[in-house]
Amino acid sequence: MKETFINSETTPKPYAGAQSVHRAVALLRSVAKYNEKGGGNLSKLAREVELHVATAHRLLTVLVSEGLITFDPFSKVYHLGIELFSLGSAAYQFSIKDRYRHGLELIAQHTDDTVFLLIRSGNDVMCIDRVEGKFPIRTMTIDIGARRPLGIGAGSLSLIAFLPDGQFENIVNANERRYPQYKDLTADDIRSLAKKARKLGYVVSKGLFHEEVTSVGVPVFDKHKELVAAITVSAINERMGTERRDQIASLVKEISSELSTASREIKRLSL
Repeated sequence: MKETFINSETTPKPYAGAQSVHRAVALLRSVAKYNEKGGGNLSKLAREVELHVATAHRLLTVLVSEGLITFDPFSKVYHLGIELFSLGSAAYQFSIKDRYRHGLELIAQHTDDTVFLLIRSGNDVMCIDRVEGKFPIRTMTIDIGARRPLGIGAGSLSLIAFLPDGQFENIVNANERRYPQYKDLTADDIRSLAKKARKLGYVVSKGLFHEEVTSVGVPVFDKHKELVAAITVSAINERMGTERRDQIASLVKEISSELSTASREIKRLSL
């Protein structure tokens, strides 16, 4: 039997830095666990991840300095930090954009209109993707990366109109002072538009930002029936009669729910 000799000088050894990363990630998970329960203190977090208090404190201090968690000096507890939410938001945007890109292209192909993908960011809406059809509007209604208060615009309103009443009211109340910047709209105007949208199953915005443009906003739900995004189709008013708006809304719902079969199914729709 042939013997195998191992050179101890070339054998890979665990790096101390890697161990610290593992411990830091474990602490992050522990902070996240207690975040909704009012936060976790040092001893509780250290015990949770089986670290010495001094080691846990050192790692938590670094995480605080990087903005991944926060420390309240009065209550002595740690919470998730804004930087962690920013990183999560960036990852979420990429995931949603990648998932629905083909759907946007299909919608633009079959309507010839401009299509936008929007997501919620706090109390704002953010446009994360856009596809132009063969009949593009001359002035873009919203640029990629642009933000507006939730409720302003077809896609933006569709992101909140179909939420439970409590969540809807919290967002509208939070944005109430911002709405008048957009054609003097009020919170009651947003409530009225949302009520109409619930009856239709989608949002219609006519001339809110550009007099000659009408937009149809449709909420996008995942397989768990959670609202994850909104798709807006915009065109000049002449192309957006009532019947065509209904067809576009149906098309968007169909494509967003079953992208794998949309290319076959939508051929039956005449737009």
